[in-house]
Amino acid sequence: MDVARNRHTDELVEAEELWDMDVVDKEAWICRGCPTQVYPASYDAAVNKRRPYFTLGRINRHAEGCAVDAEHAIVSRGRQERVGNSDGFPMPFPSKLVLDDEPAGAAAGPVKTAFASSTLAAVHAAARASVQTRHHGHTIKTIRPACRTFINFPNDREFLPLEIPGVWGKTYAQLFWFIPNKKPAFFTNRHHLFYAPIRWKEAPATSEAHCELILNAGEWDSAARRYLSLCRLRVDWSGWSPARRNTLLHEINTARAEAVEQARQDNQIKGWIFFVGTQDRDDPSLFHVDDERFICALAARMSWPERQLAHA
Repeated sequence: MDVARNRHTDELVEAEELWDMDVVDKEAWICRGCPTQVYPASYDAAVNKRRPYFTLGRINRHAEGCAVDAEHAIVSRGRQERVGNSDGFPMPFPSKLVLDDEPAGAAAGPVKTAFASSTLAAVHAAARASVQTRHHGHTIKTIRPACRTFINFPNDREFLPLEIPGVWGKTYAQLFWFIPNKKPAFFTNRHHLFYAPIRWKEAPATSEAHCELILNAGEWDSAARRYLSLCRLRVDWSGWSPARRNTLLHEINTARAEAVEQARQDNQIKGWIFFVGTQDRDDPSLFHVDDERFICALAARMSWPERQLAHA
């Protein structure tokens, strides 16, 4: 599981956040859909090469009727067809990024499926009811959960609502902007949630002021089968702690390892960088991001049923 609920605060926590914790409380976590205890795994960046995750352990099972059990099947179907409709979505999904102290997982619309009830019986009843619930979105505190939803449900992007402060667009299809393989040009609006494959041949260039990544995007020469120019992402991390800088580099390296491993079964899988950033005012091939909540790296096979890869 990529997300669990902190039993003490009721807050949803991404597994990648374990990288940033000085001490990880192994007993503090429950499933985000039922009261079953889950355990953090692979969270020691100095030892583990795999991305952190939450596991049920050897003997635990989800509570009867927990909707999380059904999510793998929904994701598999969502990669092939639209699974949402005008009544809602068949599983919880991120619909609003909040940048204040509101806990992640709070309702972003009129409906909220809550599991913070005072009695275990009420929790089980809510879990059973959630199987038939059509969800209407919840808040998140980083872009990563939204990026996973974008990857997993390509046929719903046009319809699923998403709100990110300061970024134009009301749906996943409007908010996510692909950096295309063509000569870099200025977008009409320079500020978006951009995404592009990472170019692994060049390691990130780091300094005290920033980290710069080379993207597998830019002007492509089909005849020569090579890039004539490449786009770059400059991460201004001058205000970040050393630990947070290391976490970003570790996530990028983890995405590379995941892409290499998964590409053995599917050569369409790549490592992707997602970021809420701004195109440089003078150089259309250069992009900027400075907020740690606005960047993540994931390995995935991407598809675009809308055939809308680039915007003007």
